[in-house]
Amino acid sequence: MNKYRSMQFAVRPSVVLRLLADMYGLLALLTLVPGTLALLTGSAAGPAYLGVIGALATAWLFGRLLPDPQKIQQNEALVMVALLFTSASLLLSLPVTAYGVPFLDAWFEAVSGVTTTGLSTLDIGPMPAAFLFGRAWMQWVGGIGVVVLALAIFVRPGVTASRLGFSSREMDDVVGGTRAHARRVLVIYLLLTGAGVLALLLCGAGPLDAVAHAMAAVSTGGFANYPDSLASVGSARLWVINLLCIAGAVSFYLYYRSLLSSRPGKFLDNQLYALLILIALGTAAAWISTRLAGEELGLGNLLTLVISAQTTAGFSTFAIGDLPPVLLLVLCACMAVGGGAGSTAGGIKLDRALLLAGLARRAVLRTGLPEDVYVAGDAADGGRRIEEAVALLAWFGGALLLSWMVFLAHGLPPLASLFEVTSALANVGLTAGLTGAELPATLKVILCCNMLLGRLELLAVLVLFAPRTWIGRRRRTTRRKQ
Repeated sequence: MNKYRSMQFAVRPSVVLRLLADMYGLLALLTLVPGTLALLTGSAAGPAYLGVIGALATAWLFGRLLPDPQKIQQNEALVMVALLFTSASLLLSLPVTAYGVPFLDAWFEAVSGVTTTGLSTLDIGPMPAAFLFGRAWMQWVGGIGVVVLALAIFVRPGVTASRLGFSSREMDDVVGGTRAHARRVLVIYLLLTGAGVLALLLCGAGPLDAVAHAMAAVSTGGFANYPDSLASVGSARLWVINLLCIAGAVSFYLYYRSLLSSRPGKFLDNQLYALLILIALGTAAAWISTRLAGEELGLGNLLTLVISAQTTAGFSTFAIGDLPPVLLLVLCACMAVGGGAGSTAGGIKLDRALLLAGLARRAVLRTGLPEDVYVAGDAADGGRRIEEAVALLAWFGGALLLSWMVFLAHGLPPLASLFEVTSALANVGLTAGLTGAELPATLKVILCCNMLLGRLELLAVLVLFAPRTWIGRRRRTTRRKQ
């Protein structure tokens, strides 16, 4: 550990605050959209939106007084992201309270929105259009990430992509630099959303349903406009939403790389194969388990449920709490794995799951080899990727176990509690019936923390609270050349 400490730099508060202020400026612009709709429709949340926009704009103006850093450390970017999602959820909970919602439930709704989870403690039946659009908008913005939006608009050449959360695979020289990557992601995100809105309109959906459901599906968020989620939605619209969920769970770099490449089949990828295979296997397991239990839920309903679990979208067409226990465990596994890296999906991510599966397979194969034999390619995946995958899996499991124990301490059913905690930590939004207004306040806070941990993938939170992040030597802050 000493060798790391000797080379480690603590975060510079001025840099973190400047980055955070930049994000706040962008978030203020984005909040104008639901805020304008609330004002035009005479919604009670209109003044609250104005207050949030004013606070964000004021923070942005004060941020202009801080130096514009030339170099950004990875821990600074991670701390900024952790503070951004936490503070954004607190601010965006204020318009929700304008509808008469208690603050804790309003914060729960806002956290679920910005983390694209979809769990809710509210009865949305009597809620107006401005509320339904506002929470879908939160998921849509959270899905692409305010940080990615900022990359496309604010970041100048010279800031490395890896320090802002992008992998080298997403940012290779064939595709281009940070801003080019972010802009391509934005274009794809907009095209997918627009195509989804158009398809839903053609299937007979109203304008509000088409826009809100398309945004919630592409962001794999799962906020529906009805108390029964998608149970009352027609089959044509249901299939469109299912396809949008799958599209959102596919790694976004595949879209533009397939367009830029002249080689056929470039769109195919191991993560895409794995996503489709896991959906097929999960649907088969769901059908068999319900048949053995003597239940008739329909293959289409089961497919929607598995797609929602695997893509971490969180839509459903029936109550989940009474499903066979083995099916609940299958869904827990699907939710924990999640979608592709570089997508809007949550969970551990398919690339890490494939990496860990490959390591386990090689470990078994090596047991039959002499101890002094070295197989070329054993380290092809890279030590750092393996370390990150194992560390994330360990922290994910630890957070899951601790949260589950708190639920059990409150006397709630073990399997339903495990399902609820997994759904929150993987940013899915499916519920076994425990999440609601009557859930104890302590457990609501636990689920909120899980949703934030899942969205930030734990590392950013660990960096935020690590003493070495704040205590130690610091680089000199230099202004970026204009």
